[in-house]
Amino acid sequence: MKFSKLFSELQRRNVFKATIAYLAIAWVVIQIASIMLPVFEAPDYAIKILIYVMGIGLFFWIGFSWLYDLTPEGIHKTEDTITDEETSRLNNKRLNKVIVGSLSLAVLLLVIISFWAGSQWNNTDTINNTVKVAVLPFVLNTDGESEEYLKNGMTESLIKELSKVDQLTVIGLASTRIMAAAFNPSNLLITNEINGIDYFIFGSMVQELNRINVQIKLKESHAGEVKWQKNYSKDISEVRRLWAEVAADLSSEMGLVVELDDVALWSNIKPVKPETYELYLKGKHYLNKSSIADKQRGLVYLQEAIDKNPADSYAYAGMAEGYITIGHDMMPPPDALPKALAAAKRAIQLDSNNADGWAALSQYHTYDGRDWKLAEYAFKRANELNPSLADNHFHRSWYLALFGRINEAIEEHKLAQELDPFTPQHTAWLGDLYRRVGLYEEGLVEVDKVLHMQDDYALGLYVKGKIFLDQGKNEEALEIFRSASVIFPPMKYFAYGPALIDTGHIQEGNALINELENMPRTTFGSLCLSNMYFSLGDFDKGFEWRKFAVKHIWHPWIRINADEKLKKDPRFLELMHELNLPDPAPLVFKKNL
Repeated sequence: MKFSKLFSELQRRNVFKATIAYLAIAWVVIQIASIMLPVFEAPDYAIKILIYVMGIGLFFWIGFSWLYDLTPEGIHKTEDTITDEETSRLNNKRLNKVIVGSLSLAVLLLVIISFWAGSQWNNTDTINNTVKVAVLPFVLNTDGESEEYLKNGMTESLIKELSKVDQLTVIGLASTRIMAAAFNPSNLLITNEINGIDYFIFGSMVQELNRINVQIKLKESHAGEVKWQKNYSKDISEVRRLWAEVAADLSSEMGLVVELDDVALWSNIKPVKPETYELYLKGKHYLNKSSIADKQRGLVYLQEAIDKNPADSYAYAGMAEGYITIGHDMMPPPDALPKALAAAKRAIQLDSNNADGWAALSQYHTYDGRDWKLAEYAFKRANELNPSLADNHFHRSWYLALFGRINEAIEEHKLAQELDPFTPQHTAWLGDLYRRVGLYEEGLVEVDKVLHMQDDYALGLYVKGKIFLDQGKNEEALEIFRSASVIFPPMKYFAYGPALIDTGHIQEGNALINELENMPRTTFGSLCLSNMYFSLGDFDKGFEWRKFAVKHIWHPWIRINADEKLKKDPRFLELMHELNLPDPAPLVFKKNL
C-alpha cells in the first residue's frame, strides 16, 4: 500500500482523531492520578506503572480505531460501515466533541495545577526564608546559683513563646549560652553560626517582690546597634502573658505577620501561682544539668509544684521530660519511663496545647511503649505547637530512621542541629545517619564539628570509629574505640568489643564477653552481649541475651543495625513482628529529593 493511500485510509478510519482523543484523555488521567495517588499514600512507582499502561494502551487503541468505528447504531467494524457522507460527518462530529472536551479539561487542569504549584512554591519559599533568632541569656541584677534558675527559666520562657511563631527559627538556650559565654572571633564554628542569625535578643530583668521588670533589646548583629528596645512590668502571676506580649512585639519589629493560630495559642495563656512557678523553674533548671543526682533534685522540685497545684500542666510536662531523660541512662530505674507516660498524659489532659507534653509522649512510645502510630502523631503535634523543640526533631529523626525513612530522618536531624547547634549529640548522631547510607565524607564533617566543640566527646569518637571501620581502616578504628572507652567506660562493651570481633581479634572480644557476663545483669549489658554474640555468629546466644534487653530503649534499632546474615534468621523476623515493625529493608538515601 502506497504512503498516500495509507494516509487516506487512516483519515477515513479516523485513526488520527482517535489517537489525539486518546492522548488528551490519557494526559487528564495521569494529571488527576499525580494529585490523588499521594493522598492515598500510593508508592512512588504507581504513577510510573500508570504511564506504562497508558503507553501500551495507545498501541491497542490505534489498532482498535483502525478496525472499528463509532456509528449512530453503535460500534461496528470499519469495513462494514456505510461510508455515506452523513455518517462520516456524524462520526467526525462525535470525535471532535471528545477531543475538544478532553483538551478543555486538560487546559483547566493545567491552570489549576499551575496555581497549586505556585502556591507550593511560595510556601516553600516562606519556609526556606524563616527568620533565625537567638535569645541570649538574660542579665539579672544579682549573681549566684539561687538566681541562675530564674535567669535560665525566664530566657527559656521567651524562647518558648517566640517558637510559636511559624516564621521564626529560634535557637535553643543550650547553644545561646555558649554564644554568650565563649564568643571568640577566632572560633570559626561559633562565628559561622552567629553570622547566620538574623536577630539577637538581649534582656535584663529585676524581680521586686511579686513584680518582674524587664528590658528587651533587639539587634541585627551580636555586637551591633540596638534596633529596638522596650521596658515591661507585670505581676509575677502574669509572667507567661508578659512573654507572649514580648514575643508579639518582637515579631512585629522583625516585620512578621503572626498567624491567627499562633495568636490563639497566646490568648489561651493562664495566670501562674508564683510559688509553684518558682518550683517549676527550679525543677527545669536542675533537669538541664548533667548528673543524675541533679536530675533527681529537679524531679523533687516539680513534684512539689504538682503537690501545690495539681492543675499545673507545665509541671507535669517537666516531670515527663525528666523521667524520659533518666530513662535514657545506662542503668535507668525500671519505673522511669512508665512514670514519664503518666506525667505526659496528665500534662496533655490539662492542656492539649502543651508541646512539651506531646514531645514526652512521643518519646515514651518510641523508646518503651512502642505504639508507633501514636508516637508519630505525638511527634507531629509537638512540632506543630512548638517547631523549635530541638530534642523533638532529634528523637523523631531516629524514629524515622527505624522505619527506613532515611531522607526524612536526615532532614529532621538537620533541624535539630540548626535549632541547637552547640549540643554535641545533635551533630554526632547526624554523622552516624550519614554513615549508615555510605556518606562517609559528610559524616566525618559532622564528627569534626563535634570534636571541635569537645575533643573528648565519646559519642563523636564512636561515630568516627564506626566510619573508619566501614572504610576498612581497622586499626585506626580500634584505637579510636579504645580512647572512647577510657572517656566513657560503657563504650568498652558497646563499641570496642563488637569492633574487636568484627576485625578478627576474637580472643580479646571473648575476654570482654566473659568480663561482662560476670557482672550484674542489666538491660544495657544484655544488649551489648547480644551484639557481641551476633558479631561472633553465635545467633543462639545472641537471641538468648536479647530477651533480657527487650526493655532497653535501643532494642528496636536492631532492625537497621543487623547485618544481612542475621536478618535472614527466622528468629529475627519473629522479633520484628513482636515489635510490630516492618520486615527489614536496606537503607536507601535518595539524592536530589
